[in-house]
Amino acid sequence: MSLSPMPLLKTCQTCFHLKIRCEKTQDSDSCDRCLRLGKTCVFNQARRRRNVNRQRTRMTPYFPFVVFPPDAPVETMNSEHPCACLAALAAASHADAATQQALGTLFNQVVAARIADGRLKHLDLLQGLLINLAWAHYQPRPMRYTQYLHLATSIVSDLRLDRPRRPKLWSVDGGKDKNEPDWGPDEMRALAGVYYLSSRSSCIILQKSRQVFDTSYISNCCDRLILMNQYPTDKYLPFIMNAQTLVGKVDDVVCRTSTTNNGLQFYAEIQDITQRCTDIKSSLPFPMSESRQYSHPDLEPWTNQFILAPLLLQIHMLELLLSQSSPRGTSFGLDKFQDQPQDQYSLIDWLSASMSAARSLISITLLMPQGEEVAMSNMGWIMIHCGLNMAVRLDLIAARGSISRSTQHLRRFLDMPHTLRQVVLRLEATPGPEAPADHPFNDLAKRVRRLEEWYLAQAERQSAESTRPPVCDQPTNMPVGVVMPYQESGMWPGGSEWYQGMNLDMSTFLFADPIDYPGNLGYMN
Repeated sequence: MSLSPMPLLKTCQTCFHLKIRCEKTQDSDSCDRCLRLGKTCVFNQARRRRNVNRQRTRMTPYFPFVVFPPDAPVETMNSEHPCACLAALAAASHADAATQQALGTLFNQVVAARIADGRLKHLDLLQGLLINLAWAHYQPRPMRYTQYLHLATSIVSDLRLDRPRRPKLWSVDGGKDKNEPDWGPDEMRALAGVYYLSSRSSCIILQKSRQVFDTSYISNCCDRLILMNQYPTDKYLPFIMNAQTLVGKVDDVVCRTSTTNNGLQFYAEIQDITQRCTDIKSSLPFPMSESRQYSHPDLEPWTNQFILAPLLLQIHMLELLLSQSSPRGTSFGLDKFQDQPQDQYSLIDWLSASMSAARSLISITLLMPQGEEVAMSNMGWIMIHCGLNMAVRLDLIAARGSISRSTQHLRRFLDMPHTLRQVVLRLEATPGPEAPADHPFNDLAKRVRRLEEWYLAQAERQSAESTRPPVCDQPTNMPVGVVMPYQESGMWPGGSEWYQGMNLDMSTFLFADPIDYPGNLGYMN
């Protein structure tokens, strides 16, 4: 059954809601009615092309799993991929918050209509959902992240994209798809995108159950995309998937060791994953130092952007997880903050590795050209905030007691006061002076400011305690291994106004609830 194009792309939003004919006969970007009444024509041809091109050239590199042909007219895209085109328009309309909200609402209405009609088994709808999920922080509230992610995985299952299209069957006639061609590149990218959003790696960060498991078929699809060489971004998909798989393996090892209590096996498996991470970095078709640049000589002009952000995020997140890994079975090795290594050399090694990984993760934001923040995906911002939240706690640990004399170089390298201030300034400048108060980046900036205020308060308190004259029941220095005040109470000192819970769990570190992006970053709304 053929699908009719989205009405929005032929009719402006104002005329669409009023159910009247939308005509454009004058030399203007607005339709006749909006031009006569002085209303904002929510969508017009010129803006449509501009936003779709923005999504293709600036945003796709941050989520290279739905790629539109660079030479395809918008009208053709709307006719062949109406849902994906609408989702792309919504994601790319961040310069106009009102338009973006209207487009996001329309996309939700289209999905609801598809569910009601039962028209779900379509690649177009799957691609639209992936784009919507990739930039979920732009979507209108209430968020539908988990629901849409479940819907996307169900479409993959219904279409059988997670297996060869012509499998060997018991059926003598070979099955209904025996004469069908193998899945095309669009289907294979969509499968990889669903895995990227719902695999073990993403679930660690989002605190959600795993919905898609790693299979050799997904890896084979990514390898085939390299051979097909349709788009420049395809060559990086296997590296992204491999790093994603290793992140999940770290969590699997930690969870398994918590029940077996086999420390030797734990360290052997972590060492193996560390070596595989090193192998990924050494096998990249470019040095990591070059990957920080925002252009690449192998790229076509239309994708001459920072296409490596998802890969860098995955690698640095993997390094952070490896440095924080613990056989005690806690996510992100949070037990290390409460039960630090007794040996000072082990403590310094831990801080050095974790602070270096956190800094690398944060640097992706600091090295972005101004204005590139709007293209970063939802998952990218979650990972970067993970790095920020871990970094401030590592810095406070490094500044405590006698260990501070040996960690000064680490703290100078991390430079959290300056780093937090720079991130806040970038996020505050992103929406522009005329942006509404509820703009997503205003919300992001607010959360980092809260983190900055909390960190500076703790740093000042620690500094005051270190200069306090010693008394019999309160020593000035705090040797390694001595229980800290926050360890006894289950929270950081002064943390009651920043934490809502008493337990030091990952929900206090991350945007744990993507349904309400940017979610709770550990402070009361």
